[in-house]
Amino acid sequence: MIQKKNCWEVMQCGCEPGGRNTDAKGVCPAAIETEYNGINDGKNAGRFCWFVAGTFCQGAVQGTFATKFGDCRQCKFLREVLIKEGDSLVFMTMAGYFYTLKQAK
Repeated sequence: MIQKKNCWEVMQCGCEPGGRNTDAKGVCPAAIETEYNGINDGKNAGRFCWFVAGTFCQGAVQGTFATKFGDCRQCKFLREVLIKEGDSLVFMTMAGYFYTLKQAK
């Protein structure tokens, strides 16, 4: 089985725990948000980063899902996860329920 990479591994931001940029920028919420651990086979929110508020994408702190998703749609990492997960991609969560991309269409 091929190991699926998390956002910080693909984007090489260095904002994961122990990463090269954590002293200057801190640790990205996607790397430590345990509530989403395992979604899309990622570590913490590493393969669900588009849903997490305050991620450190593009060198800046991002807002909520609603405010940042336009930028996320252009992200090479989200496209990579979409290709690998297809319709089974967990795209969002509301009221404790997880929605796949197929359900969100």
